[in-house]
Amino acid sequence: MRTTYLAAIIVLGSFCLWIGVPVGGLWLAGRVTTDALTAVLFALIAIPLSMAIVGWGLYRANAHYEALHGGPARHRSPPAWRTSLGEERASTRRRAGGRSLIDVAMTVSASAALVVLIVWFFFYAELRLTPFP
Repeated sequence: MRTTYLAAIIVLGSFCLWIGVPVGGLWLAGRVTTDALTAVLFALIAIPLSMAIVGWGLYRANAHYEALHGGPARHRSPPAWRTSLGEERASTRRRAGGRSLIDVAMTVSASAALVVLIVWFFFYAELRLTPFP
């Protein structure tokens, strides 16, 4: 039961990392500051710092999840870009190592954030030629 809660925290936290933190940081920058330059500077400092903090929390939650979940030990192999073509097949490497929950959650949430950004940019963003009030 505890692993289910940790899995939910990891999945929701991943979406929060890629979508919630940037949107919340930009909203907060607009509320706290009075001019555009200060808002951008605030966002450039606050958003990466907040993402690092949330990422560290997700790393800790994943460590607890892996410790509680147990299962077969994963074979850590080098990334695909570091393996030669003469080595073992990628499918064999994936089967032996598997993917952790955090890897899958981060990949899906980052992809979803990219889709949200593209949809917002092409369908909902307005071009404003006037500066901030």
